[in-house]
Amino acid sequence: MLDIIVPWCDRYELPESLPSLVETAEILNGKVYIVNFGGSPDDLYTLTENYLDEIEIITISTVSYFNKQAAHNIGVRCSGNPFLFFCDNDIIVNPNDMSHIVQELERNPNSFATLKGVKESSVNARNAGHITSFGYRLELKTADGKRLEIIDSEEDAKTGLRNAPGLLCVSRKNFLNINGYNSDLIGWGWEDQDMIARLTLGLGLLRMQYGEAIHISHDEESRIRHYSVDNRWESRDKMFRQALNRYDCNDFSGSYVDDTTRIPYKRHRYAFQN
Repeated sequence: MLDIIVPWCDRYELPESLPSLVETAEILNGKVYIVNFGGSPDDLYTLTENYLDEIEIITISTVSYFNKQAAHNIGVRCSGNPFLFFCDNDIIVNPNDMSHIVQELERNPNSFATLKGVKESSVNARNAGHITSFGYRLELKTADGKRLEIIDSEEDAKTGLRNAPGLLCVSRKNFLNINGYNSDLIGWGWEDQDMIARLTLGLGLLRMQYGEAIHISHDEESRIRHYSVDNRWESRDKMFRQALNRYDCNDFSGSYVDDTTRIPYKRHRYAFQN
C-alpha cells in the first residue's frame, strides 16, 4: 500500500532512522527504497546491511551534485504501491501516524499530507542566540481562484520543534498527474514547498497535516555539503523566485517523465553489486 522513498548521499543517520521506516513499510505492505544519488555504495551497504531483505537500493552514479527531486522521481519509477511517502534519511517516523495518514488519503483522494512537524533529537541544534524562533507565512492566489498558504519555521530553540514540509505523502495517481518533483530547481531550500505549491495550485488538492517525527540533529555543513550551493538562504530565495516564475506562467508540471528517461540508474538489493 505504501512505498517509502529515501534519497541518500554519504550521510550516516540510516542505522537510527531505518528501523522505523522498515516497520512502517511492513505494516503498510510496502517497501523502503533508498536512492543513492552519487554517494559511496560501500558506505551505504555498511549502513544498511541489517535491513537488506527489507529494502531496495537504487544507484545513480553519473551526477555532479545531489538533486533530491530527481532522486525522488527515480525512486517512484522503481516502486509500485498506490501511496508514496517521501522521507529524508535522518528522520525517525511514528508508524501509527503514518498508518493514519494513509487511511485518511484513502478516504480523501483529492488530498495529500505532510507531517505536522518534527522535533530535533538535540534541542537548539541550530545554536540559536537571542532569537529563539523565526519563520514565515506565504500566501499565493491564482487567477482561477486557487489559494495556497505555507507556514514554515526553523527549529524553536526552546522546544526543538519545527515544520516538516518535505515529509510528504501522496497517492501515486496524484504524483504522476503533477509529473512528480521538479528537478529543474537547482540547489537547496524550496524543493519541498514547491511540491506542496504544485499539488495545491496545479491539481487543486487539499493539504492535510498530521503527526510528528524526530529529526536526527546534525550540523549545518551536513545539510548542504553535496549541493552546488554555499549558502542555503540564498539558494532558497533563488529557487523560490525560479518556481514563482513558473507558477505565474500557469506551469505546475514537474520533471518525472524527463528524469526517468534521461537519468541512468541501477536497481539492486546489495549496494556493492555491479
